Amino acid sequence: MAERNRHQGHRQRMRERVKNYGLDSLAEHEALEYILYLTNAQKDTNGIAHDLIDRFGDFAGVLEASEEELCTVEGVGPASARMLHLLPEISRYYGRSRTNSVRCLKTAEQMGNYLLAKFAWSKCERALLVSLDSRQRVRAAVWLQEGSADRVTLDIKEVVSAAVRGGTDGVVLCHNHPNGVALPSAEDIEATGGIARALGALKIHLLDHFILTDTEYFSMREEDRLPIYDFRTGTLFWR
Repeated sequence: MAERNRHQGHRQRMRERVKNYGLDSLAEHEALEYILYLTNAQKDTNGIAHDLIDRFGDFAGVLEASEEELCTVEGVGPASARMLHLLPEISRYYGRSRTNSVRCLKTAEQMGNYLLAKFAWSKCERALLVSLDSRQRVRAAVWLQEGSADRVTLDIKEVVSAAVRGGTDGVVLCHNHPNGVALPSAEDIEATGGIARALGALKIHLLDHFILTDTEYFSMREEDRLPIYDFRTGTLFWR
């Protein structure tokens, strides 16, 4: 029992280390040990990781080995071999997706088409916050409130919280009018001003606010209706 408790405590310490300092804080055998937790719920993977490094030379050599070769190492079963062998392919797939130009939304038309697909078939009003990085790529798209057929609340605290979680300094606010027209109401404009001010206080730019129907969109920025927060003076003005 004492041995099992030490084993569980070691796993927890490893997880905390990765959480606080990232995978880069681990030596190559430790990184393998940590990854193997995914397919070995109870087994001690430290020895397996050392044996893999000894057999294939380094972390990269392990991932480049075939599934058959990996299974020759004691303790490595088909599930672990498949997972390790897939990691380079997953990394390449992620890299292609991350640089995919479809995810770069540099124009109002590109953003509008992206959002029309997001809101397709919505029967009630909903709000969405999209966080963009410096290359105008989508980093996060967080659904906020879901309202009734003709109203949704744009809660400032909720928008700010989602923007902070998005981890960028530029966001686009969006909501739909499924039974109306793609135009901002007086309430929409007032709410947008409050949100722009709250985000601006945290040095987050409100890049645009889109209002959508099933087939059309309205960009406040494109139509010079977007409130802009001046970081330097702390004042709000409209374009």
